[in-house]
Amino acid sequence: MATYLQLCQKVARDSGTISGTNPSTVSGQTGRLGLIVAQVAEAWVQIQNLHAHWRWMRGEFSGTTTSGASQYTNNSWALTDWAEWLHDEYDHRPHSIYLTATGVSDERVLIEIPWRRWREQFDRGTQTNSYPAYYAISPANEFCLGPIPDATYTVKGEYRKTVETLSANADEPNCPARFHDMIAWRALMLLAQFDEAPGDYFILARQNYLSYLDAMRRDQLPATTTGPALA
Repeated sequence: MATYLQLCQKVARDSGTISGTNPSTVSGQTGRLGLIVAQVAEAWVQIQNLHAHWRWMRGEFSGTTTSGASQYTNNSWALTDWAEWLHDEYDHRPHSIYLTATGVSDERVLIEIPWRRWREQFDRGTQTNSYPAYYAISPANEFCLGPIPDATYTVKGEYRKTVETLSANADEPNCPARFHDMIAWRALMLLAQFDEAPGDYFILARQNYLSYLDAMRRDQLPATTTGPALA
């Protein structure tokens, strides 16, 4: 496990351009130390953005509906680290629903439909509110239920978390701790590219970064699957 400050200290030390245990803090740094602090933060953002399906960036939610209301946002369900809803896959439906008064014994899977179909079927003309069976994601990233709920229901599901930024000394990257050093190796690569004079540490950093990346992909991406055979 490594903190933001510890990662910055590792980069400073391994670059061979800073003596001692500097930086002593990530706050208020300028010059070379400021560059190192910035590169560590940027390296972590880049790693998170490499793939949309990192396991550690998936979260689960549970939120209630309001009778007569069909469209919900992440704020409706108090998701402060939300980036996007997960969609149905051929072998996985991530969202479900049950009548809150009845409880989980009533839980049913929600089926995703295209947004245009939802608009035509559940958002035009006179609607009969009922138990929702479908959902669609609107262009505004609203979670839209159909039919319109006729009571209070509980929706359970999954979402992708937003990118985490490192800002304070004690901040810890939220990926598994065994991959934390990968951030430092990527930051060393960025530092060498900034210097426009990659030294031996760049070669070592690249080798170690790619080794960590391969391991993270094996561990933190869904297994590759194929869809059902075509008739």
